[in-house]
Amino acid sequence: MRLSTIRSLYSGGGPWASVYLDATVANPTGTPQEARHELDLRWREAREWLGTHGADEATLQAIDEVVEEAPAHPGPGELAVFASGGSVAFSRSLPVAPRRPQLAAWSALPHAADLLRSIAALATSDARDAPNALTSLAELGDTGEEIRWVRADVDRTGGSVRSSDGAVVTVRGEDEFVTKVSTKQRDQMWSVPKYQHAAEENWERNSTDMARVIGAAVERTAADVVVLAGDVRARRLVLERLPKVLAGRVVEVEHETPVRPHPESRVRSRREPSVHDPVLDAATRAAVGAAAEERRSDALDRFYNGLSSGDSVRGVEQVCAAARDLRIDTLLISHDPSAAQVWVNPLSPTLLGPSKTDTGTDSPAWEPADDALVGAAALAGAEGIVVDSDAELVDGVGAILRYRL
Repeated sequence: MRLSTIRSLYSGGGPWASVYLDATVANPTGTPQEARHELDLRWREAREWLGTHGADEATLQAIDEVVEEAPAHPGPGELAVFASGGSVAFSRSLPVAPRRPQLAAWSALPHAADLLRSIAALATSDARDAPNALTSLAELGDTGEEIRWVRADVDRTGGSVRSSDGAVVTVRGEDEFVTKVSTKQRDQMWSVPKYQHAAEENWERNSTDMARVIGAAVERTAADVVVLAGDVRARRLVLERLPKVLAGRVVEVEHETPVRPHPESRVRSRREPSVHDPVLDAATRAAVGAAAEERRSDALDRFYNGLSSGDSVRGVEQVCAAARDLRIDTLLISHDPSAAQVWVNPLSPTLLGPSKTDTGTDSPAWEPADDALVGAAALAGAEGIVVDSDAELVDGVGAILRYRL
């Protein structure tokens, strides 16, 4: 996760309400009304707890509005909300079951470590199979998803391009002569070679347009994965026209989306971006998951190799020291919450450590180590990954460094 996307949570203000509402519905075949009722009951309980621990009414009312607008549907889900001073600074609804019981906290700094854990869970096979997993990844867009993606569904007349920032572009190229000519027609039409040549030119022109739109989407989103589906010949033509630097990011899908009639098309059928295709959704989730796992594996290799060279550190004391120097390139936190706590300066969250003297203030806050380090890493523009429980990850935290002292 790109932690810079939650950097605004640590730019001042506080205290903070951090809420992780269990949006999982007990009855998977229940109605949306039942799902809404369950979510409201859980928020009522969390709201009461926050109120008794000092949360102001304005902040609670701001969260009320987010909960009321949050999607409620059967299946696993979690709603994460961070609010302070009467306004909500960040909220996300994710199709994953909470990693631990419902959490509400009123503290000097946001408790955002579990947000990383939930987003990381989207890369698991179970979460990718959730009906709304792709939508959630798209909604995250530039706000911290693991992998950015572009998906193109192509045919001989153009196609559609959808990306993780929510943008959709439809290319409607020239469709004259692109229909295939049967043997019977070929025998009857003296000018078939001319038509075939015109079709070839139109296919190539349309493929060039599609490659241009795909390339622009990749450049705009800094996409890690390009999923390419549709007509086999159209895919080949588009691939030939994509920038060579994208070759390693393309994942081809042997699938053509069903078409529907289009009144402006001579061939009376066009792929439309509004057509829901579960096969392409599943292929996109799989490609995103595979890319996320590869990135995570590379980071783990860097981390463990760096322990011997001094390019990585582990344990609260060493990781906090790196955070104070803004040396963290990638923060690693354990899948299980850390039991360690640290002192942190609420007005300057990069000043933290096991001793009050590390904070540069006479009024430090005592916070969970993983939550405090997420804030420090976010302010440093670092990335964050979640790793399985590992005895070598002392105190449940580690870091890949930008440079050694």
